[in-house]
Amino acid sequence: FRAAAMAGDAVAMNCLAGAVEEGLAQVDEPDATAADWYRKAAEAGVVQAQSNYGLALMQGKGVPRDEKAAVDWFVRAADQGDPDVQNWLGLCYQDGRCGVLIDDAEAARWYMRAADSGDADAQAELGAMYKEGRGVEKDDEKALDYFMTAADAGSQAALDELRNRGLTA
Repeated sequence: FRAAAMAGDAVAMNCLAGAVEEGLAQVDEPDATAADWYRKAAEAGVVQAQSNYGLALMQGKGVPRDEKAAVDWFVRAADQGDPDVQNWLGLCYQDGRCGVLIDDAEAARWYMRAADSGDADAQAELGAMYKEGRGVEKDDEKALDYFMTAADAGSQAALDELRNRGLTA
């Protein structure tokens, strides 16, 4: 990966960063080196690198901790369709993680995007939001639809909710 990364291959940059982070490539300052390669790949538009660099910023791993910049990188990855990051942003806004203020409407917006991509956890969270009317208008029918879809995809939280409603064996 190193030769391709040095030649400007953004995907190779992300792979090299991952190899450094996992200890598969020996360097003097692994955290800083991995973060630098993630940043370069992220700036080149590699979605996984954008979320990885955001995580490095969130944790202060190899770079100074910067939650605002981390969220900016997460949003870039989410805007490119990464459902895991979309779900993570939903959690951030739901619970006030990541240095953002609690905003149920923003949480619901990110959960919807992840749910539309088939993310079972986001579907279950969105079901709960519709059930409780948090960030969206309360709608028991939509809540049930999201819980059923999430349960079909294997979400334990959704299965538990359906059991509580007496809808599963």
